[in-house]
Amino acid sequence: SDAGELAVDVIIRSSATPIYFQSYQGYIDGGVVARNPSMAALALAINPIAGRQSIENIRMLSIGSGNYPRYIAGQKQDWGLGRWSWPLVTLMLDGEVGVNHYQAMQILGPRNYHRLAPILPEPVGLDEADKIPDLIRYANEVDIRPTVKWIRSFYLETENAPNGDGVKISLGEGFR
Repeated sequence: SDAGELAVDVIIRSSATPIYFQSYQGYIDGGVVARNPSMAALALAINPIAGRQSIENIRMLSIGSGNYPRYIAGQKQDWGLGRWSWPLVTLMLDGEVGVNHYQAMQILGPRNYHRLAPILPEPVGLDEADKIPDLIRYANEVDIRPTVKWIRSFYLETENAPNGDGVKISLGEGFR
């Protein structure tokens, strides 16, 4: 748990992406091992020392930063280490995202877990700052209505809110 840590240190540690940024206090980006940290968050939440939450009281909204699915054509790939090295790293990292989504959904169910993970029409590298206008355009095109509906239905405005407290929060005019 990072409970005893300064928020600024945790944030800088989690953005210390290898190749792009130096490590910070001996840490590197959490995305190296948890590109979708849903299961790590769930494990921490139900941990009897750190989170102490009952699974029945957990509602999880998982938000992805965008994904460009890759497909390797063909029935048999006999590429060897040289040709597999780069696609294999990407496939392994992308696979972890989907597995964590699946596991969290199976444990919490659709009433208690929702993921907003837009599909990008093209790959965008971490160092491609010139793609920021494209990313903004892609974000504006994402249909968030199912996510807003989930928040309203299973978290904010119902007796289904954690602990049955019926919390009501306005999401503003843009979220109708």
